[in-house]
Amino acid sequence: MNLEEYRRPTPTRLRLYLSLLLMLVLTAIVGKKRDGDLGTVETLKRSSFARIMFMDIGALSTLGALHLVLNGKSRVRVPAAVASLAVGSFSLLPALAYEDWKAMQEAEGSKQKKES
Repeated sequence: MNLEEYRRPTPTRLRLYLSLLLMLVLTAIVGKKRDGDLGTVETLKRSSFARIMFMDIGALSTLGALHLVLNGKSRVRVPAAVASLAVGSFSLLPALAYEDWKAMQEAEGSKQKKES
């Protein structure tokens, strides 16, 4: 598998971000509580695995926020990074997609300038 298209802003990487966001939103909307579901608090009380995964999500959101602040170039990077600490990928994925889209637009603009 060639992963080179994911190393820099490309339409392929942008589609990945937007696909992940779509799956996340659809799961949030369509996913419903099932009979016998313990709920979040009860699950965290009973399952050490659930607690570890919950902490892992927090750690990944923090790393994503840090990456966005340090490597992002648009004005949305700081507000989106702060928001991602509260709502995770719901703000991180759109911000990363926006960063890539903006970088691709700038690259296209500079390419057209050089051709003129």
